[in-house]
Amino acid sequence: MSEPRKKICMLVATPLTIHFFLKPHLMALSKNHDVTLMVNLKSDSYVLPLGLPIDIIDIGISRKMAPISDLICLVKLFFLFRKAKYDLLITVVPKAGLLGMLAGVVARIPQRLHIFQGEVWAHLDGFSRKFFKTCDWITATLATDVLAVSQSEKQFLIRQGVILPDKISVIGKGSIGGVDIERFSNGLSLRKKVRSDLKIPEDAVALIFLGRLVRDKGIYQLVTAFKNIAKFDRRLWLLLIGPDEELEFDNLCLGNLAVQSVRAPFTANPEVYLAASDILVLPSFREGFGVVIIEAAAMGLPSIGSNIYGISDAIIDQETGLLFECGSSAQLQYCIQSLLDSKNLRARMGAAAYRNAKENFKSNEVVAGYVSHISNLLK
Repeated sequence: MSEPRKKICMLVATPLTIHFFLKPHLMALSKNHDVTLMVNLKSDSYVLPLGLPIDIIDIGISRKMAPISDLICLVKLFFLFRKAKYDLLITVVPKAGLLGMLAGVVARIPQRLHIFQGEVWAHLDGFSRKFFKTCDWITATLATDVLAVSQSEKQFLIRQGVILPDKISVIGKGSIGGVDIERFSNGLSLRKKVRSDLKIPEDAVALIFLGRLVRDKGIYQLVTAFKNIAKFDRRLWLLLIGPDEELEFDNLCLGNLAVQSVRAPFTANPEVYLAASDILVLPSFREGFGVVIIEAAAMGLPSIGSNIYGISDAIIDQETGLLFECGSSAQLQYCIQSLLDSKNLRARMGAAAYRNAKENFKSNEVVAGYVSHISNLLK
């Protein structure tokens, strides 16, 4: 007789996390295990249905702090966990990690894996830093196994005393899902059409930001740097692609941008906009691993990013792109100007970025590493 299938539960806050990072993992795990996803389906309503061959439970978990609803969610999780008797709980993002691990311990789920993917307190200070750092410490302490999505994030968590070195590891060279090299490199054939549709001149140099439009992503520093260059140089265009989650950016900033800009909401096909671009920029204040950087790299684009843990794993400074001091609009502006002024530099760094993505971050190899690690926890 074959052994019964082990039961896995993954808990995340929003469908966006699954859509961008974890669909291939859940597909692969469902082949040999009974998999349940718990997620707030009312969040990120613009995301297309996930279409996964697994059980999905709508749970009222939010990304931000909400003490009363968080407590209600914690109680619901406990009863769901106790009833289902899962063999393994996987949590991703801070809120899911804290609530999931608390409920998982009380419900006696034997294996509990948390995946750190960027710390909200990394650039904070005072009480806020201590509070959120303590929450992550609790998550790491209650988990039986912990992964970080980059080596620099792992070392950061160890230095900060959040976790002991022997309890945390990184799969391969990092990232949570790698990049589909074929999908993104094929997007290059779209360049002429997309530029025409977006009314971007063929001789323009297009700078692209792909992701959630929130302060933590350095959006305001990016807009400042772009404006300072664009008012003197009509070659530079800016593409801002992603949802305005704080519901303030479009109102406060977008109307004041130079005419050479493109704004689009969430897209399920980032390769379309990357095809029209020349440089990716990610000026985040915190990042576990800049997945969008290796997606751009798969299309031969160099990147500019904050010199912080996570991004420094995805960009090899002066080789596949440029790093600048986090929060410095002036340094960001200098990096943009450097790549704007040198087509040869863009080409050289873009070629190096492509090689790095192909050699180290193929999605099938990264996902296989995660699936193997998770399956080993169930043996």
